Amino acid sequence: MFGMGFMEIFLVLIVAVIALGPEKLPTAAVDIAKFFKKIKGGIDDAKSTLDNELNISGLKDEADKIKASVNIDRLGSLDLDDILHDDDKPKKKKKKKVDEV
Repeated sequence: MFGMGFMEIFLVLIVAVIALGPEKLPTAAVDIAKFFKKIKGGIDDAKSTLDNELNISGLKDEADKIKASVNIDRLGSLDLDDILHDDDKPKKKKKKKVDEV
């Protein structure tokens, strides 16, 4: 537990009994347990808020859909030169239509 062996835990308990006394030890243990429970609840709340904000699950689903829709055969037929010189090809310009009056 927390990288501590049995002897270390036993030593901490003995020190706690001596420092707090047998009357205050049960209430201190309950307070410590409540403190850790609040911390765990806060961390869980932060994780769920972050997950909702980032919408990680939605992004994963969208990525899976994109992966499924990619045509592997089409990508395999592309040559490396086609990919490298794709930007060199002249773009077709759209002609504007002028309305006659």
